[in-house]
Amino acid sequence: MRSLLQVFLCAVIAAIMTPCVVGDDVVYSSSVSSSGQYTTPATKDSTIMRSTVSCTNCPNFNCYECTLGYNLTLVASTGGMAYIQALIGFKMPVSGSSVASCSIQIPAFTTPLQYPVTAQFFTAASLDWNEDTVTANNAPAVGTLINSVTVPAYNNLAASDITAACQTATSDGEFSVYIGTQFDRFEFWSKDSGNPAILHITTS
Repeated sequence: MRSLLQVFLCAVIAAIMTPCVVGDDVVYSSSVSSSGQYTTPATKDSTIMRSTVSCTNCPNFNCYECTLGYNLTLVASTGGMAYIQALIGFKMPVSGSSVASCSIQIPAFTTPLQYPVTAQFFTAASLDWNEDTVTANNAPAVGTLINSVTVPAYNNLAASDITAACQTATSDGEFSVYIGTQFDRFEFWSKDSGNPAILHITTS
């Protein structure tokens, strides 16, 4: 069993987003520079599966009832009868009102892109969800499109501006963001793989 001392020491040596393993858990911590710049990892994530096709691994074969919060990857896909997005939650060390700019860096794609894909970023209407129970039926509503970034073939997605989403955060820094595609599909590693999405924040 982890002791409080173990967790404390692990957090101390996890500076600048270096992971530290305590038991079966990987611990990350936010880092801050003296110039008002912060780096913080995602606290939760899940694929939200909106599809009218049959999903054999979901309750009642209904994709809208899938709980995917502990999968090792996240998926974004638009096309055919599917509209699949990655939902990612953060808890910043600052409030949304103090954010001047922020960008999100997602992990590498699980397989190289064979052609250009446009990633889209949307605000999420609520931060009230958890990885245990979130499905397409109860996930936060998708809000405003805040950024679109075209990723060339054989590249990963660079750090992308989501300032408008960060500025919606509560006084304790919590907010969520959706990542989807204009067309086509990509897949990237999730928090549960040990590779959380990272926020880079500059305060005003």
